[in-house]
Amino acid sequence: MHHFLRLVVLACAFVCSACQHQGFNWDQAENTFVQKEISDKPDTSGSIEMRFVSLVYVPAADLFRVFSDVEHHADFIEGVTESKLVSSDGKKKVVDITNTVFGRPNRARIEWTIDAPTMTMSFRTLEAEFTNNAAEYQVEASPDGKRARITTTYHLRDTGGHPFPLYSLKQGVVDGYVTAVRSLKRRALGKSAVVN
Repeated sequence: MHHFLRLVVLACAFVCSACQHQGFNWDQAENTFVQKEISDKPDTSGSIEMRFVSLVYVPAADLFRVFSDVEHHADFIEGVTESKLVSSDGKKKVVDITNTVFGRPNRARIEWTIDAPTMTMSFRTLEAEFTNNAAEYQVEASPDGKRARITTTYHLRDTGGHPFPLYSLKQGVVDGYVTAVRSLKRRALGKSAVVN
């Protein structure tokens, strides 16, 4: 009986996913923010949840390959000045990262979980001076294979002790996301990239 129920649940999830996939307009103009939702979570000590859906004119497999190269983000993502691999174990990689936030270095130790077959990634902060962030990413291919949809859920948690109010950090995440998507496209397409 449990096996049957599990099959029913999986079938329903597949149908819902297929409906959502079919309902997406893959022919629309490239857009970093097809959807952008930002909501405060006052019950979780000042955290903010952000959800972004992006359409990028890059084959999804190429975009994911570049994005999942987390230990080399400093080589091609603007604003990231260090990305050093600390450890790797199966789908998990721990990386020391430094990026620039409002002109100041922000250092953190991040654990990435990368699942290539499903083109999903997530990270969580292991150590950081000011924030305790996490995010989940899903990359999906257009029917013709020429474009990618990125669905991102980002959790910003302020731990205090820094000179920036939470609303400024929120805008910093949005700006950093735009820059990261552009950087990923440029890296995936190489010299042929046209980045708005």
